[in-house]
Amino acid sequence: MGITEESIERLLSLRRELDRIFRDFFDPSRPEAMEDGQVDLTTDIFETVEEIVLEIELPGIQKQDLKLSVLRDVIIVEGKKPRPLQAKGIHHICMERTSGHFRRIIELPGAGDTSNISAELKNGLLVIRMPKIEDRRGRHRTIPIS
Repeated sequence: MGITEESIERLLSLRRELDRIFRDFFDPSRPEAMEDGQVDLTTDIFETVEEIVLEIELPGIQKQDLKLSVLRDVIIVEGKKPRPLQAKGIHHICMERTSGHFRRIIELPGAGDTSNISAELKNGLLVIRMPKIEDRRGRHRTIPIS
């Protein structure tokens, strides 16, 4: 029984998710997130022929409460989700919405032109786009032996 490309991709996906879980849990720069509750940034990453696209759900977050940066092949999304306003005399029976500081580090899946990134926040969805570039490190080629 051979190892298929699909099984390798599933293992790599599991590894990335476990890395993210441990990084978020042990990240000492996030003490306020642990106090206020973990803000989960649901993220989709996909590519087209021309570009790499990240879509991140950020309901209730305004542009001024968000910071977006890039370092090499990593995108960093951070900000603060405000606590819902609470009127006097209200006693919550259930409160599942999270608030507080958040930080998400997303490793780019391929070679993106990080100098030409664009981002738009509209209706609670942050869309980050960057053109793809040819990456020689990721191209498979045969090396002749002399």
